[in-house]
Amino acid sequence: MDEPTPPRPQPGPGSGPGPEPATEPAPAPAPTATPAPAAGPRHAAQPVTDPPPAGVSRRWLLAGGVAVVVGAGAGVGAEFLRDRSPTPLPPAPPALLAAAATERALIADLAATTGGTSEVRAVIVQARANHTAHLAALDALLTAYRRPTAASSPPAAAPRTRAQLRAGESAAAAAAAGRAASLAGAQAALLASIAACEATHAALLA
Repeated sequence: MDEPTPPRPQPGPGSGPGPEPATEPAPAPAPTATPAPAAGPRHAAQPVTDPPPAGVSRRWLLAGGVAVVVGAGAGVGAEFLRDRSPTPLPPAPPALLAAAATERALIADLAATTGGTSEVRAVIVQARANHTAHLAALDALLTAYRRPTAASSPPAAAPRTRAQLRAGESAAAAAAAGRAASLAGAQAALLASIAACEATHAALLA
């Protein structure tokens, strides 16, 4: 015969599932050691200074402003004195002074000579105008130099013959050419031009 199966126990009222077995919490991770920062060069402690009192700051500011104004005024004054003080002129080149004296003498001779043929008188009028222009150009160059206080006056003029006028123009042309050789630049060019013009006068009076 089969043995009877024992009855299964029935859950009672209010009974629920049994408690689950407790589980242990996971262990906390071990703290990792943080490397200490590398030791760098120590900076020297900067001294801390108290700001100057307000009155001292204002005095220094005013003093600095006065110094700037005085310095600027001194610079302006120096420029004013520099502009007002005339620069001494150099002495005039002897060649230019001699050329101007020659032109005055030629003008005086031509002004004193009024006779002769109509052809000669025409040459005299033209030559006198040319010498006047030469003298004006020389005087313009001489303004850049210190001139003698008393200018030499031309010799006493007298009527000249045609031959004398021709000789005077020839001599003046040769002298102007020689003076041009002793000068440079615009001065030499002017004297060379005067020499060529006076040589033309001598040819017209031949």
